[in-house]
Formats: sequence, structure tokens, C-alpha cells
Amino acid sequence: MLNVELLDLTDEPISHIARCARVSHRSEGTGPEADAQLVRKLIGWGHLSILEFAHATFLVEGLSRACANQLTRHRLASFVQESQRYVDVGDRELVQPSTVAESEFRDEAAELYDKARSLYRKLVKAGVPKEDARYVLPIGAETQLVMNVNFREARHIIDLRGSRHAQWEIRSLAQQMLAILRKDAPAAFDDLEVSA
Repeated sequence: MLNVELLDLTDEPISHIARCARVSHRSEGTGPEADAQLVRKLIGWGHLSILEFAHATFLVEGLSRACANQLTRHRLASFVQESQRYVDVGDRELVQPSTVAESEFRDEAAELYDKARSLYRKLVKAGVPKEDARYVLPIGAETQLVMNVNFREARHIIDLRGSRHAQWEIRSLAQQMLAILRKDAPAAFDDLEVSA
């Protein structure tokens, strides 16, 4: 099951962004309310580069390699993904879309994945390097990664991947990211929505 956990966050991110913005804008006011108001104004004006001064680091577990492939296209974020070269991943579960899990082919899909994992284990046991044995695993095999992202790129990811047109798994990831960031930095994220 997909799970997003916040590992690290810029200290007082809204105040930090506002402090940085005031170098340019020389705006008046201090304190949490004035800082939040300034950040919301900047977002409303489209001055998003200032959001690059705050960062969040997330641990993402239980996502498929397919979803990780989509996510890591966001090159303004930094990623460390579990290695299938060095880690024995023969115990990983299969992430299945509900359209497959609820279809008449669910048993066949589960059987296919069990065979792939079994073959992976046999290959590794026979001395085939894990980096080569992994080729028999499907793209739905679960993985984990750490993502470090500045707030501007986080907004971009949430906006793009939270769309109703986005694939279901990455949309779920965007929903979880947004819930965390709204709680910890509402002024920078409370204007965003993710489709259900």
C-alpha cells in the first residue's frame, strides 16, 4: 500500500520564504500572519521562484516501479530509489490497479507475478546477479524511494499528478503529499486541489 511520510522540512518554511521574499519586495509586516499573507500574494501573482527556498523530504513506500518511473521524471526533485541491483527484492508485493484486481483476470495476474518472483529467487540462488535476475520482475513490483523537493516543484508535481487525468497511483501520491504540506505549510499549498 502506498505510503508517503515526511522525513524533513525547512524550519518554519512560510516564515523562511517570506524573509527571503522581503529582500526583493521590502514589504512591511512580520509574524506568522503577515508571512502567510505575503506568501499567498506571491503565489497569486505567479511569483513562484521564491518557493524554491523551502524544501521537503519524503519517504515513499509501496509504490510500483511504474509509478516511480513517472515520478522520477520530475528532474527538479532529487531521488534515491531502492536498488534492484544490490537489494534482494524477491519478497516485494505486486501493486495492482483496481481495474486488474477486480477483473476476471485477477487470479491470472497474481499467478503470473508469483511465477516471476519464484523465477527471480531461482535465478539469484543459481548465482545470477540480482541486477540481471530483476529483468523477470514486472513493472508493478513495489519499491521505495526518498524524494527531496523544493516547494515550487512540489506544487508542480501535486498540480500535474493530482489531476483527474493522471494515473491513479501517482494521483494518490499527490494527495498524500498535499495533505502533509497543507498541514505543515498551508499558505504555500492550501490553494491546490487533487482530484478524487
